[in-house]
Amino acid sequence: MSNKPYLSVILPAYDEEARIIPSLIKRHEYLEKQNYSYEVLIVNDGSTDKTKELVLEKIKDWPHFQLIDNKINKGKGAVVKQGMLSAQGKWRLFMDVDESVTINEIERLWPYTQDFEIIIGSRYTKGGKVTKKQPLIRRIISRGGNLLIQILIAWGIKDTQCGFKMFAEHAAKEIFSLQTMERWSFDMELIAIAKKHGYNIKEVPVVWQEQAGSKLGAAKAAIRSLRDVFIIWYNKVTGKYNQKN
Repeated sequence: MSNKPYLSVILPAYDEEARIIPSLIKRHEYLEKQNYSYEVLIVNDGSTDKTKELVLEKIKDWPHFQLIDNKINKGKGAVVKQGMLSAQGKWRLFMDVDESVTINEIERLWPYTQDFEIIIGSRYTKGGKVTKKQPLIRRIISRGGNLLIQILIAWGIKDTQCGFKMFAEHAAKEIFSLQTMERWSFDMELIAIAKKHGYNIKEVPVVWQEQAGSKLGAAKAAIRSLRDVFIIWYNKVTGKYNQKN
């Protein structure tokens, strides 16, 4: 793009042939109505289905949409990092294909851009809403895990795992260059790095619509996250996040 976009939207995608087209259409329809310039980067994480082909066909006449295609699976954290560092926008938002948080929820974030470099959607801060509750076991794991995350690496942040986070350009460049987690724990690592470097973070309530089709079981996610919390804590206290890799 010849002109720097105001907003970059990063969409990680892995085997999303069933819902990628409706997802892209919703974003295109919304963003085309806005009064700011934008780009959308779909980062294909080595999909084994027709995600790549469907995306290329759909966006061929949409100049503000671009596919970044990875031949092998790297993990959600890795491709979000790739998209964020490839983006050109003054503000950079990553979100999920599944529409758990819809694109129009970004309107809740814009009022805070004057005072904060990082603005994140939250299900659990006052005013947040979950339209369909997760199963009880997932809620227990999520809340218990978040308490541990707060204590060790992200004090004051009630929802580190909501996949709807926006970063100012300079913050994105520094924080994502320091990111090491390539899979599901990258969200909490980003917050830990941001806090380490003194960035102002605003947690904003959003509407979360639970979607079927999660690719990671609750028990498996809990075990990984518990391990990764301590890795991130260790990285933080030993200076791993002090300077770029």
